[in-house]
Amino acid sequence: MDEKVAPKKTGMIIAAVSTIVAAIVGVGAYFSPYLTLNNMKTATANRNANALSQEIDFPSLRTSIKENIRIQVIKQMAATGAKPIKGMSPELVAKMINPMVDKILTPEGLDDLMQDKVPGAKVNLPDIEKNMADSDIKMGYESLDRFVVHFTGKVDRTKSVSVILKRNGLAWKLSGIDISKV
Repeated sequence: MDEKVAPKKTGMIIAAVSTIVAAIVGVGAYFSPYLTLNNMKTATANRNANALSQEIDFPSLRTSIKENIRIQVIKQMAATGAKPIKGMSPELVAKMINPMVDKILTPEGLDDLMQDKVPGAKVNLPDIEKNMADSDIKMGYESLDRFVVHFTGKVDRTKSVSVILKRNGLAWKLSGIDISKV
C-alpha cells in the first residue's frame, strides 16, 4: 500500500510545484512592462544612456517620431490655413527632419542628449518630473503585445501624449510615442 501512495504524493508535489512556477511566470510576464517603465525611469534619472538604450527599439521609435512630426506639420498648416512657404510641404519638412531624428535616436545620440551635448536640446529632469506630476497617467495593455501609457494634462485635457511599449520576445521595449493630440 505504501508503494502506491508514494507515486501519488510525488505526482501531487510535482503538480503543485508546476502550478506555482506557472503562476510566478504568469505574474512576472504580466508585470514586465511595468518593470521596463521603471528601468527607463531609473536610467533617465541616473542619465544612464546605455541602460536606457536597452529598453528602446530604436528603428520603431524613429519611425514613430517621424510620423508624429509629419502629422504635426500637416495639422499646423491646416490650422493656420497657411500655404506652404515656397514648396514647404510635409514631405520637404520630413526630408529636413528625418536625418536629425536618425542621428539623435541612436544609442550614441541618446548618450549625447543625456550628457547635454546636443546643441539646443537639454534633458531637464525637474521639468520632466513636473510635467508628469501635472498629468493624469493611465497605463495598461491594449493587446498581448502592446502596452500604452497615456499622459493627459490635468489643466488642458486636450494635451495628451502616449508612450507605446511593444513585446520583444519576453521583454518589452519603447517602440513609439503618439503626440497626435498635442
